[in-house]
Amino acid sequence: MLRDLTLWNVGGIRRAELSFGPGLTVITGESGAGKSSVVRALELVAGKRGAGQLLRAGEEEGGTEARFLIAEGHRSLFRELDDNLRPDGEGELLVRRVLRENRSRVSLQGVQIPLATYVLAAGRLLHIQSQFAQMELLDEGRQLAMIDSCTAASVQETAAELRRIFEQAQTCDRELRAMTARRAEVERRYANANEVLSLVRRVAPEPGLEARLEGELSALNRRISQREKAQMNLDRLDGGLSEQGLLSHVRGAFDSLLDILPEEQRRDTQRAASEALRVLEEAVETARESVETGDEDVQERDRVEAHLGALRRLRRLSGTADEEGLLAWCHDAGESLEWLEKSYPQLEELSRESRELRRQASALAMELRRGRREAALALEGRVNALLKDLAMGENTFEVHFRELDKLRRGGADEVEFTLRSGQRAGRVDKVASGGELSRLLLALQLSLSDEWLPPTLVFDEVEAGLGGRAAVLAGMKLKELSRRCQVLLVTHEASIAALGDAHILIQRSAQGESQVRFIDGEERVREIARMLSGSPDLEEAQEHARTLLGAI
Repeated sequence: MLRDLTLWNVGGIRRAELSFGPGLTVITGESGAGKSSVVRALELVAGKRGAGQLLRAGEEEGGTEARFLIAEGHRSLFRELDDNLRPDGEGELLVRRVLRENRSRVSLQGVQIPLATYVLAAGRLLHIQSQFAQMELLDEGRQLAMIDSCTAASVQETAAELRRIFEQAQTCDRELRAMTARRAEVERRYANANEVLSLVRRVAPEPGLEARLEGELSALNRRISQREKAQMNLDRLDGGLSEQGLLSHVRGAFDSLLDILPEEQRRDTQRAASEALRVLEEAVETARESVETGDEDVQERDRVEAHLGALRRLRRLSGTADEEGLLAWCHDAGESLEWLEKSYPQLEELSRESRELRRQASALAMELRRGRREAALALEGRVNALLKDLAMGENTFEVHFRELDKLRRGGADEVEFTLRSGQRAGRVDKVASGGELSRLLLALQLSLSDEWLPPTLVFDEVEAGLGGRAAVLAGMKLKELSRRCQVLLVTHEASIAALGDAHILIQRSAQGESQVRFIDGEERVREIARMLSGSPDLEEAQEHARTLLGAI
């Protein structure tokens, strides 16, 4: 429960220090006295986001500090927190929030922490219920949680098992989707892998192969071009079947020259010319033999061109830019195709496991559905009995279930709270007035288990819209609720204020500051009288106040 609260520079309050006890503590004061400032301070304690406009006018900093005494049964709420953030050995937990214009700081047990961590702890300790809190009756998630809190222990175990199985099924489905997507990607990316890998074995790619093959091809083309030119020149020298070559013309020219030479020179010249022509013919023959043996270059060129073409085709098929990329692709393709083959049994196993988990989850959901319906019937009975005590006996509270087609973590049900009043029936907010919604929510809180209730409940004018007997009955039920958890109540209703185990009065001083203090005895009589009549000094109102206080 909340034991101590200190607030400074919040709203109209400069500073207030309050100590609370168990039971029902009422907070009263005239309109504008500063009750809402206390509520805003309690909201900060509960983890609501703070803003600069909450600061007292003219102040740069404000905040709250609260000390809770955590009962043994509630300490498990903090098991998710670090050891240094949990309640100490005495069960005390200190929470502090400091507000400035543009930022705030929060701490737990003196350790500065993020607001989300703070909310995780403080939000479990204190719950604020304002005039509009009945809107939680319209939240289907909250409604279902209320039903679940009323189920038997075995049903709650079923719900926990369902959550566990459902999460396993989700994990399994995620793995299944990931594997299916990866298989599809491998099949798409390596659709032609068998053709590529077959070519790879023939091409034997390695870094720099394309450049080396291009170099070889260029050299071969140069040699082949040179031999073609040489062949053409040899044909000009030697001639062919249909025409004479240059050598024949030279031989004829020499023969003509010999005819005009003197006898003594003719023999020497003829011998020299014949020798020269023989040497030249032998050179031509040798050159021709060399040119004719060059056919091997053509064959090699064809081989290199085929090799280079296959390499380039490999790169096109694999979509890679160079040999390194091609080798990496082949390595990945080999591993991926191997994984693809091995993954099929795993895919089958995951599919089977998914079906089995969903079958189990479905069976648990059906079991949970039966338990929820039993709990809903019991809750309806308790709530309707309390509605009679709250002067709403003409209304009937009902819980309606809607079966879902798709299984969720929390089962296969949605729930809706409805109210039947005479011929009218429908969702609670469509049938009940604001005051009736407040009483219905109170009846629900009284009907739910203690585990549903936080250690401290704050009601901010929850009796708004009630009056007369309905207000008194609501007050009695608040008193009853305060035996199960600590209740702080901001109220304008005298009959309810008189039921408090402790009474806090908030007044505006002559200087315009809000003063907060506990009152008792005649001071409390005068405050109840003021709430009854508007004047604390009216004798009849004081007598009525004493009667109300004496009836506690």
